[in-house]
Parts: sequence; C-alpha cells; structure tokens
Amino acid sequence: MIDLVDFFSWLMRYYGPPMLANAAPVLVRGTRRVDFNIVFIDGRDLLGSNKTWEGLLVGITLAYIGGSVIGVVYRDPVAPIQALGAGLFALIGDIIGAFIKRRLGIKPGDPAIFLDQWDFVLGSTLFYYLVGVKEVFQTPIYIPLMLITVFALHVLTNMGAYALGLKHAKL
Repeated sequence: MIDLVDFFSWLMRYYGPPMLANAAPVLVRGTRRVDFNIVFIDGRDLLGSNKTWEGLLVGITLAYIGGSVIGVVYRDPVAPIQALGAGLFALIGDIIGAFIKRRLGIKPGDPAIFLDQWDFVLGSTLFYYLVGVKEVFQTPIYIPLMLITVFALHVLTNMGAYALGLKHAKL
C-alpha cells in the first residue's frame, strides 16, 4: 500500500523546487536569449526565444526560496543547496527539451506531449542521482507516481496559464 501523505511529502520536498524553477520563467518576459540567437546547422534556432537568462535566473531563485522553506519545515540545512542544484538541473533539462523540440520543428511555446512535462523532472532526478540523494530512490514506486502526478499538474497549470494569457498553448 502506498502512503499518499508520505508520497506527497516526498514529492514536495524533492520535486517542489524543480517545479517552481520550471514554472517561473513563464512569469518573466526576458529578452536575453540563452542561445544568443544562434542558428543550428539545420537552419533553426538553437533553443528559441522563450529560453532567456532572466527566466533562468528567476527559476533558480524560486527553486532556492522553495528549498529554503523546505529546509525550515524539515529542519534540513542542506535543502536550499539541494533545491538550487535540482532547480538548475531542471532548467537544463528544460533547455535540452527545447533543443529537441527545435530539431523536431516545434515552435517555442508549442506543446510536445511528455517532453514538456518530463524534461525538467528528468534533469532534477539526474542531479539527485549524481550527488547521491538516496532518499529520492528509496521507494521506487514513487518515481513513476511522480511522473504521472507531474504530468497531470503540468497540464493543469498550463491550462491555467493559457486562461490567464501567459501561454499560447493549452498543454
């Protein structure tokens, strides 16, 4: 049996900051592109106009703030630093997702099912693996449950962002 309270506590502790990092750039209309307007060998933008240094900075900052709150709640002084790393890797995952979308001919902001929902999660999970945060992997069923939950949350929040005029695609 899965303890849902334990699962959601785990989800918020380890994936709350990366979710904040991933959501934050939508709130910032940055102008300084991460890809420096580079066009790839296929003639398409390297990443696209939605990946900006301002969004990256705001995303990492919100991940750190979220991690700081988690650090207080769990009395874990390492949580803010973990959140900073997980948030950075989440945004790197998102950037890799943007690179893949451009290669597939998908425009910035247009949806790519599963890639949009999981690129940042896979990035932050890679961070936890690389730095040895064993708690993330102690209950193996939590990883697929997290992927399902994040997928659903991502779709719902994107629908909300679309309704508020922050995004031009519903997914």
